[in-house]
Amino acid sequence: MNTSAENKKHWLNHFYDHAMIASSILLLTGCESGSGADSTAETEIESTLPLESQSVTEEVASSDEIETAGEAESQPVPEVPQLPGTGERLRDFVPEGWVLLDSVELDYNEDGVTDHVGVLETGEGLPRILFAVASDGTDGYRLDFQNINLIPTSVEGGAYGDPYQPLTAEGTSFTTCSYGGSASRWTDRYTYTYRGGEWWLTALEETYGYLDYTTSYREDDWNSGVSVRKERSVGEWEKFNENTDQREYDVTYEMKLDEPLTLEQAGWRSVAASNRVTDWEVADMTFGPEVALSEELVVLPDEAYIYYSDEDCALYTFSDEDNAFYYLAMYSRKDKVLSILAKEDAEIDVYNMAYYKGKIYYAVDIQGDVTCSTVQDGEEQIARQQENTGVRLCRVGSDGLGKETLYEYRYPKAGQEVLEGTIPYIDLQYEISGDEIVVKMSGEGDFLVFYRMNTDGSGIREIGRMPKEV
Repeated sequence: MNTSAENKKHWLNHFYDHAMIASSILLLTGCESGSGADSTAETEIESTLPLESQSVTEEVASSDEIETAGEAESQPVPEVPQLPGTGERLRDFVPEGWVLLDSVELDYNEDGVTDHVGVLETGEGLPRILFAVASDGTDGYRLDFQNINLIPTSVEGGAYGDPYQPLTAEGTSFTTCSYGGSASRWTDRYTYTYRGGEWWLTALEETYGYLDYTTSYREDDWNSGVSVRKERSVGEWEKFNENTDQREYDVTYEMKLDEPLTLEQAGWRSVAASNRVTDWEVADMTFGPEVALSEELVVLPDEAYIYYSDEDCALYTFSDEDNAFYYLAMYSRKDKVLSILAKEDAEIDVYNMAYYKGKIYYAVDIQGDVTCSTVQDGEEQIARQQENTGVRLCRVGSDGLGKETLYEYRYPKAGQEVLEGTIPYIDLQYEISGDEIVVKMSGEGDFLVFYRMNTDGSGIREIGRMPKEV
């Protein structure tokens, strides 16, 4: 893979934190629950598969011509092979050096003949291939799709271990499921449905929480066009440890969903997608009107930590050598053009960038010199230093034009000559859907406050609040 070792380490460390920031990741019906997770992690995944899947796995893995995943593990990272276009049986689509981890049966093309969706792997930490084969009208099968972005690898589950949970299928749909984390745990469940000759993401459920206690829940249903979001705080940790009964959510709201994604589009929007890319060729480089930077100082995509990715582009940020300025970069997949769109004098949040309908949205810190007064050992201590005193939600056109601030929070006491205490923790998270933005704001006070606004920043109103976690 054309990704530096350091970036790969960062990506693996932060994989399960994502669920989290952008509302993604979860505890769902049909997945293994958090209880007993440690013992589950020590069990071979094959033992959790349906019997029909186990038999196919055993058949493939026992072949003298195919290596087991354990044997392939010590070899260099391979190029992901193109699966055969046709075959007489499921095992004919398993390349040499790969094993069939899991499979389900369904008749998604509704011709009365069983079709298959499966997952292939070739070694610990290496990409897994999700694929489907359909009956071809004879006695054989044809390859429908293969995708390496939708199934996490064995090392992307955090301390829990391999996050993989078995596939399920019903009617013309199949569902993938993952579970991972440590004390902070997530699960996710994504359902894809075959319609009109194409696979579509039709439903998802995601949760995040501590142990068995869910703090964030998301359910998207493209049949209804509505997404439901629920949030609650942990509260006092000591009391939480004594009683983990689920209580009412502090904040519940809905968002209108945009048009459904194809399976391919959903794959590109996975947090894993950019780590799987092997070709980051830059054919041209452009600069926004406020950016004066030589090409030699630009950090290229294969050298960057990329958190946001979709079927059109990848977004990332980098700074100059002195960290005096921070730059917003967009890599276009279609024409391989790298555009440096904006310059900021404070850090741009790498986890808070999004491309939506021709605009790039991002959050950036506001920094200022403040004097704080604190008491230590009964004596007043006064110190002047540079601190994050606020945060802005900005957007800019994909050509670097029209940069604007949509929302801004500044610490209310920042205008005082001397502040009592220290600057509170300031954090802004947001999500965009249905031409609206929902912002979760942490600043002064005891509550996280939720706001809803239009994508141009107009029509802002509070929709809920919840206690901050202690």
